[in-house]
Amino acid sequence: MTDMELASHEWWERYKETVNDDPEMRVRGHDEFDANFYVEIGDERFLIQMDRGRVRDVVPNPGLNHRWEFGVEGSREAWEEFVRETPPPFNHEIIASHYRSAVRGEDGHLVLTGDNKRIFQNLRPFQRALDLMRVAHNGGGS
Repeated sequence: MTDMELASHEWWERYKETVNDDPEMRVRGHDEFDANFYVEIGDERFLIQMDRGRVRDVVPNPGLNHRWEFGVEGSREAWEEFVRETPPPFNHEIIASHYRSAVRGEDGHLVLTGDNKRIFQNLRPFQRALDLMRVAHNGGGS
């Protein structure tokens, strides 16, 4: 594990490098992933602006002039579990985590929000982008 705090400026810079250097983001159509999405970690929101499968920018506290199609929200504790090198069951993958919150009504998991159609149209690269948070957090990637 790194000594960087989750969602710090340095952490997001490492995440951006990790995504942009990831060969998997460039295959199977991921180079068409242009959907902006947000990540809400506790009471902090970050807009991830994607351009052809690459992170163009991470905008903290996006305002009314920013656009996104979907997002994922959770407590800081849920995100800290998600980015562990070996996450606990149901916090290891976004669909499993969302199911536990939305369908089962359990606390402590991540929740998908926004345009469901766009989420599923972009599920593979979106899920890969989220999984790369774990890689960046644990010192992998660049």
